[in-house]
Amino acid sequence: MEFFLILLLIIDIVMIGIFFFFYIKLKKILELPWEEIKESIERAKELVERLEKLKPISENKMDLKKEIALLAKKGLTPKEIAKKLELSEAEVELVLASKKKF
Repeated sequence: MEFFLILLLIIDIVMIGIFFFFYIKLKKILELPWEEIKESIERAKELVERLEKLKPISENKMDLKKEIALLAKKGLTPKEIAKKLELSEAEVELVLASKKKF
């Protein structure tokens, strides 16, 4: 009978240890900055949507280069051209720089 009680006591101690271990793990999960994670996911979704909207420069490369050159001749700044054509300012500056070389 004593052996059975000692065995039950050992099992209880082990179970308490297991519950404590899982409590610590669960507590770490609950303490995660869930709002920041949610905001990061939303920002990532927005960036993906913006990337999907961007038209690749290689699609109509010649037309786009001509359009950039035409807008530059009209006096628009690279920043204004980039905004109008939904490109990055660096892309516009690169096209304009390549036009000057030829």
